[in-house]
Amino acid sequence: MTNKIDLNNIPNNFMVTYFANKHKKVITRNGSWFKPNTDTVGKAFISKNGVVCFIYWDNDAEPDEKGNQWRMAKNPMTIKATQTIEVENDK
Repeated sequence: MTNKIDLNNIPNNFMVTYFANKHKKVITRNGSWFKPNTDTVGKAFISKNGVVCFIYWDNDAEPDEKGNQWRMAKNPMTIKATQTIEVENDK
């Protein structure tokens, strides 16, 4: 078994759905692979217990006292790409 995860196919913006132990239910969050306005990226890894862990920037979260909005989703999870569409205003 390898502890590497292919991160090449993770979209920059996505919806991630997973069971959150904190909330004791399945949740869906609007996430980003990058911290906004930086080049800091999330990460994915396999824990010592063999669980896939996915660290992402939660665009829906209230920042903590340090401005942190990083969250961790654990397997099983679903990640679906989202798209941002910019519309020009004709004024």
